[in-house]
This record gives sequence, C-alpha cells and structure tokens, in this order.
Amino acid sequence: MLTKLSIFITACWRWCFSPVGLYISVGGCTTLLNFVLFVVFFRLGLQAWLANLLAWWPSVVFAWWANRMWVFDARRNLPATALFAELLSFTGSRLATGIADIFLIWLTVDLLARNELLMKVLVGILVVAANYFISKRLIFTSKENHA
Repeated sequence: MLTKLSIFITACWRWCFSPVGLYISVGGCTTLLNFVLFVVFFRLGLQAWLANLLAWWPSVVFAWWANRMWVFDARRNLPATALFAELLSFTGSRLATGIADIFLIWLTVDLLARNELLMKVLVGILVVAANYFISKRLIFTSKENHA
C-alpha cells in the first residue's frame, strides 16, 4: 500500500513539473490574478466589460514573464530583434484572446444577464486553453521547429 502511494505521489510530482503541469499552474495563477482584479473592479461599480479590460493587462504581463521563465524555458539568449518579435507575438496573441474574453463577458454578462462569476470562470478556461496552444505552437518555439 505504501509503495503504491509513493508511486502515485512521485507521478503527481513529475506531472506538476512537466510542461503541461507548469502551464496549468501558471495559467491558474494568471486566471486567479485576472479573476481577483475583475471582481474588485466589478464590485467598484464598473461594467463587466470594463472591469475585464482593466484586469487583462496585469494578467498579460504576468503570463509573459512566467511562461518565458518557467513553462517554455525560453530564457535562452536571443538577439534583441528576436526577443522583441517574440514579445510582440505573445502580446498580439494575448490581445486576440483578450478581445475574445472581453466580448464573451460582455455577451454573457452584460447582454444575456448571466452570472458574472460563473461566466468569468467558463470564459477563463477557454482563454487558458487557447493561449497554451498558441504559445506552444507559435510563440515559444525553437528554431528547429521552424526548419
């Protein structure tokens, strides 16, 4: 019994530090930061779309830093032009998913009068999944993947 528990704990530990596990952890922290900021701004009386917009930028900055450092291990030395291009790609992709996020919150909360917290969670899950795919396939890639 103890051996099975040890094997299970070891497998969980390894998964947590796998690329997907790290991305889910960083994505969870990013979503939590975005969620908390959204709730604060919404409770201050802002419309949901504006609260979501104001919560978005700090979340993007955190996501860029954490993904670059830990998830995709992109700490390699890049020429300034390549680093800038990567930063622009990351920001552009987050802008696209951020616009989708804002639109979906506006549609579901402001227009359809659905619960703002439930919609924030559901839309957040979609945004995290889209961001992982875009980051893994298009932004934090090695030169070998482009050959």
